[in-house]
Amino acid sequence: MKRSLVLLVVLVVLLGIYWLVQSKRPIVSAARPFVECDSAKVDFLRIQTAADTVEMRKEGEQWTVTYPLKYPAAQKTVTAAVGKFREMEKLTLITKNTSRHGEFQVDDALGVKVTVGQGKKTTTIYIGRSGPTGQTSYARADGTNDVWEIGGSQSATFKRKVKDWRDKTITELNQADFRKIVLEYPDHKITLTLNDSLWDVDAGKEKFVGTKDLVGRLTGMLSRMSGVDFADTLAPNAFNASVFHLQAELNDGQSVDLRLIPKDPEGNQFFLRKAGAQADYVIYKSTAGALMKKAEDFREKPETASPDSPAKAKAKA
Repeated sequence: MKRSLVLLVVLVVLLGIYWLVQSKRPIVSAARPFVECDSAKVDFLRIQTAADTVEMRKEGEQWTVTYPLKYPAAQKTVTAAVGKFREMEKLTLITKNTSRHGEFQVDDALGVKVTVGQGKKTTTIYIGRSGPTGQTSYARADGTNDVWEIGGSQSATFKRKVKDWRDKTITELNQADFRKIVLEYPDHKITLTLNDSLWDVDAGKEKFVGTKDLVGRLTGMLSRMSGVDFADTLAPNAFNASVFHLQAELNDGQSVDLRLIPKDPEGNQFFLRKAGAQADYVIYKSTAGALMKKAEDFREKPETASPDSPAKAKAKA
C-alpha cells in the first residue's frame, strides 16, 4: 500500500515537471508558409531557368503566356503550379551559408527562379533540388541567404520549357457531333457521311456502309487532339503540297480543317496546320496514322476461323 502511494506521488511530480517545461516553450504555429499568397488571387507568374524565361498573366479567368510570345496558356498546368504554393511550408532551416546555394540548387545557375504576383505585390523564390525522400524540396527566398527544406517535390512542376506552358490543344469537340468527314490525298479522296445512324463511305470506285466502331476510332481521335510541340517558323505556303487534307463538319455548325506534311524523311513526326489556329503543331506518327485512313479501314474484316474451329471441322466433314 505504502509502495503504491510512493509511486503515485512520483508520477504526479513527474507530470508536474513535464507540464512546467512544456508551458515555458515558445508557441510555434504548425503552418509556416514559405510563400505568403492566396492562390485564388495570383494573377502573374514569371519562371526563369538558365535556359528559358516565361511570363504568364491571368486575364479574367484564363491564363495567357505573355513572354516570350503571346499565346493561350495550358490552363491545367498553370493552375497546378499556382496550387503548389499551398504545399510550400517551412520544415527545416538547412543553412545560411551562401557558398552552399549551388549545392542545393537555389542560385541563378541551377535553380528555378519563380516570381508570383497578386496585383502589385510580387514575391520571388528559388526552387532547388528535391530533398532526400523525394517528398520535399530545398528553396530560398530572393534577397535572403536562408536555405529551407519545404514541403512537396516542386522543381518538376515549374522547371518546364516554354512550349510546355502553352496550350497544345488542337481539337476539343463532341465526338457524337461529327456528320461529314473528307479525307483527301494527292491522288484520291474518301468521303464519310452520317446518314441516320450509319456512316456511308464513298471512295470513288467503291461505296459501302462503314462499320460504326471503325469510323468511331477516327472521330474519337478528331474530337480530342493535342500536339507534342509547336512549329512557329513554317512559311505560309508550307502546306500547299500537303500529303493529307482532312475536312470535317459537325452538327453544331463547327468545322475542322487539318493539313499534314512530314517533319522528317522517315515520317516519325508530322507538321499539322489547323485552319484558324494561332500556331502550327507537331504530332507523332501514330496520331497522323489515326487520321490518314484508307477506305478499307472502315470495312469490317471477315473473321478468319482457326484450323480447329467448329466451322472448319464442319467443312471437312
